[in-house]
Amino acid sequence: MAKATRKTIDDNGNIVEVSPKIEETSEVSDIKISIPKKREPTEYIFQLTQKYYTNSPSRAPFPENFLLRNTDVIFDEETGTERNIRYIEGVSTIYEDEQEHLSEQKKRQRPDIRFSNGFLRVPANKPSLVKFLTSSNMYDKKKNRMDGTLPIYTMLNFEEQEQKAVDAAEIRMSAMKIAMDAAEEVMVPHAVFLGIRMKNQYGEDRSDKGIRVDYLNFADKNPDAFIKSYNNPIVKVQFILKKAINLGLIDLTSNKGQALWGDTKKFIAQIPDKSEPIKFLSEFCLTEKGKDFYQQLKTTAE
Repeated sequence: MAKATRKTIDDNGNIVEVSPKIEETSEVSDIKISIPKKREPTEYIFQLTQKYYTNSPSRAPFPENFLLRNTDVIFDEETGTERNIRYIEGVSTIYEDEQEHLSEQKKRQRPDIRFSNGFLRVPANKPSLVKFLTSSNMYDKKKNRMDGTLPIYTMLNFEEQEQKAVDAAEIRMSAMKIAMDAAEEVMVPHAVFLGIRMKNQYGEDRSDKGIRVDYLNFADKNPDAFIKSYNNPIVKVQFILKKAINLGLIDLTSNKGQALWGDTKKFIAQIPDKSEPIKFLSEFCLTEKGKDFYQQLKTTAE
């Protein structure tokens, strides 16, 4: 592409064309990234933790009005002492020992701290009230709550709720991707471990596609359990053990409490009382003592 030129007059009065000077720039340094600042809330929303009316579907679960006292005795983590707190409108501190300069009339004020239909909205420009509400024993997240006190309300954290929803969605998407991409030799043992049916209602083996549909459905509805158990060595061990037992390669019935080889009746392991045999043997396979048994089991059953 031709460079743009401009005309000018030189020292001798001649009209000449001049190519514009090209300034070298760094593509990276010229890009300005604006990182949004964390939004400060314009108000804080508190909600009663106890639902008072649960038997009447036509009635709201919270009382129409619920008044909160403006005093409390708390354990102050900063000083390591018990302190009286009191909220008074227009006073910057909530600690009574820092309110001694106030008039008796001011100290006797009883601000209206009212939950309407279970909610209390506090503007951000009332930091003393926010401080009182989050310091009181009545707050459900109060640390070192005084004995004999019960939580009454909580503070809603929408950012935290949104982040939890995002995290849950990411886990679900990861589980679904794993379920979709898993090789059949990995999927089938894991599906058995998760309790997914391997046979249809007529007792015939289900197709891999049919199993994968249920596998995906499990990942969708139980992503945490799916991911935690995926690639767990116990999963494959249990699959091989169940297969060996079904084929009669392992005998769990001839001698109570003992696992034997099906053909030779040779002793494998003693199963403790009240232990589930497959669970015990799968854990036994992953120990140094059961390593040889597992190697022989894989060679025989796979």
